[in-house]
Amino acid sequence: MIKKRIKYGCGCAVLMVLVIGSLHIIKSKIEIKSVIDQTESASLNPVVYQTVVCLDAGHGGDDVGAEYNGRYEKDDDLTITLAVKKELESLGVEVILTRSQDISMDNAPRAEYANLYDAAVLVSIHRNYYEGYEAVNGIEAWINSQFLQEDELLAAAILEVIEEAVPKSTIRGVKGGTMDGEGNYTINRVAQMPSCILELGFISSDYDNTLLDTYFSDYAAAIAQGIYTYIQTFCT
Repeated sequence: MIKKRIKYGCGCAVLMVLVIGSLHIIKSKIEIKSVIDQTESASLNPVVYQTVVCLDAGHGGDDVGAEYNGRYEKDDDLTITLAVKKELESLGVEVILTRSQDISMDNAPRAEYANLYDAAVLVSIHRNYYEGYEAVNGIEAWINSQFLQEDELLAAAILEVIEEAVPKSTIRGVKGGTMDGEGNYTINRVAQMPSCILELGFISSDYDNTLLDTYFSDYAAAIAQGIYTYIQTFCT
C-alpha cells in the first residue's frame, strides 16, 4: 500500500523533488548532521507556524503496555510525549495529541486523528521490552516496511539528534515492518503522512530506565529538535 504523503499545503511536490536526488542521505550521518547544524543556526522558518505535528503517547488506560518492576510503559509514553509537545511549541510548531490523559485508545483511531487534521508528521512514542534479557538496551524507530524515504528521513533525524544529546544511549537504528516480521504496525499502516514509532529505550533495561530518568529533558528536547529539523527541511 502506498500512503498519501505529506499535506500538499506543506509542500509534497517540493519534498519529492528534494528527496529523489538524495537516495543515500539516510545511510550518511554526515549529511544528516549537516541538515541539523544548518537548522540549529537558522532563524525560525515561517512555514513552521502553519505545520501541525501529531504526537501519540502509546497505550493508555487499561492498556498499560510493557511493565517492569512496577513501571508502566503507558506512563512513560505520556510523560515524555507531553514534554516533547512543550519543546515543539517553544519552537513555534503547532502540536496535536492523540491523548493527553490516561485513557484507552485503539491504534487505528490515533492515525486517523492525525489524518483528519492533515498533520505533517505523526510520531508515536513507546518504550521497548525484552523479557528476561535486561542487558538488551537501546533506542530504535519503526517505519513502514516499504521504507518510504520520507519516513526514513523523519526517523533518522530524530535518532541522530538523540545520539548527540545523550551519547550514552545505544542507537539501534531505523527498522521497517514489525518485530515479528509480518506487515506493519497500525500507526504506520494507517497514517497518510510520514510517520514513525519511536521506541525510547527498553523498559526492561535498568540502564535505559536510568538514562531516561536522568536525561529526561535532553531526550524530550532531542526528539522535538529532530522533528523540527525534518519539517524545516522537507516541509517547505
